[in-house]
Amino acid sequence: MAQQFHKLRARTLEEASRLVRQKFGPEALIINTAEVTEGGILGYFGRKMVEVTASVPVDSLASQVRKPSAAQRRYAEASGAKSSVPPAAAPTETVAYFERLVRDAQQRMNAGGSSTASPPAAPQPSAVPSSAPRQAAPSPVVPFPQQESRAPSPEVHRELQEIREMMEVLYAESPGAGLPSEFAPHYRTLVERGVARKVAAVLIGAVAKNSDLQLMREQRVFLERLHMEIRKLLHGTGGLALQGGTCRIVALCGPTGVGKTTNLAKLAAYYSVRERARVALITTDTYRVAATDQLKVYANIIGLPMKVVQEPRDMAEALQAFQAYDLVLIDTAGGSQFNLEQINELKGVLGYANPHETLLVMSACTPLDDMRNIVSNFKCCNPTAVLFTKVDETRQYGALLSVMAESGLPLSYLSTGQNVPDDICIASPAMVANLILEGTLQRG
Repeated sequence: MAQQFHKLRARTLEEASRLVRQKFGPEALIINTAEVTEGGILGYFGRKMVEVTASVPVDSLASQVRKPSAAQRRYAEASGAKSSVPPAAAPTETVAYFERLVRDAQQRMNAGGSSTASPPAAPQPSAVPSSAPRQAAPSPVVPFPQQESRAPSPEVHRELQEIREMMEVLYAESPGAGLPSEFAPHYRTLVERGVARKVAAVLIGAVAKNSDLQLMREQRVFLERLHMEIRKLLHGTGGLALQGGTCRIVALCGPTGVGKTTNLAKLAAYYSVRERARVALITTDTYRVAATDQLKVYANIIGLPMKVVQEPRDMAEALQAFQAYDLVLIDTAGGSQFNLEQINELKGVLGYANPHETLLVMSACTPLDDMRNIVSNFKCCNPTAVLFTKVDETRQYGALLSVMAESGLPLSYLSTGQNVPDDICIASPAMVANLILEGTLQRG
């Protein structure tokens, strides 16, 4: 489709973006911004202005019949709107559209979530008030008023959360709609490093919110603030918490091939040799060939007692034998995150053990969607924290950050190699921030 290019000037980027939408409609795109001086004498005493170049389709897309988008269909289903609404009347996926969805959902929440409403009409250029400039923030949504007598339905809550997430991504991916265009490269860098679009949008929006945008345009300052926002998004356990006079029971679980047995040996060696704690080992992994022999080798090298539990009901007897120890580490059989029958068997084993902590072990090389499935399907085992292995075998750490931010689980340890017991360290949010932004565990 042919394009026309137009230039407009305004005092701020937000005002210029608003003028573009008012004059040329929601399909217009800002493709360039520049700071210029207007008026003055011989180039002096002029006003600082922002000049934008807008690309406008020759043929208006508003006249074309369009099928409802996926977001529109989800909204129509959630709000009870009939599918007979003509496609031409359906709104487009723009920031203004999702703002209207949020306002509509808020009104229905205030009404107790009982009313249904159709999607709002597509925003017209004249519908944007010139007296209300948009703030440079990831979302314009205001906090909900506290309702004492009426509770909104879970469906409305879920719908509103999805809309907010869509808006955050739109703001990050559409410079000029809410965030300065200079921030777009930072957003793209996070996505290229494997960070989920939603998480990347939240981080960039948090950096821009309540900040001096002129100062944030300096890359060093921006990255410092982004480092801080990543740290705020995560939290760590500080490692296993041993208590004098108490037998601490810790189990490791997770899919096959992630290194549970090797890292259990690292933890055993660390707490036995360096912390001088009394450590004992239990394994329930009787599925894998030579799995018990592998752990026996580690136990003999370190000089630790070990028991093999063949049946879940034998777990109580094994724990009773080690009740005088400071730390009992339990190795479990790995399995596919999609083998729910095997995961339920593991749940039964852990039910007999009743551990104080259960570390979900995942490889840092695992794709984000698979990590999400692991967290979701192993949730029945009640993991208390995550141990990431094979950190040294990848340079894409975005999935690690994203799954931690989405799940809310804390970090426990990062495993960085095969050496026992050296290649393991207590994880911290700062380490993850360093991995994402600098590719190293240590800053500097």
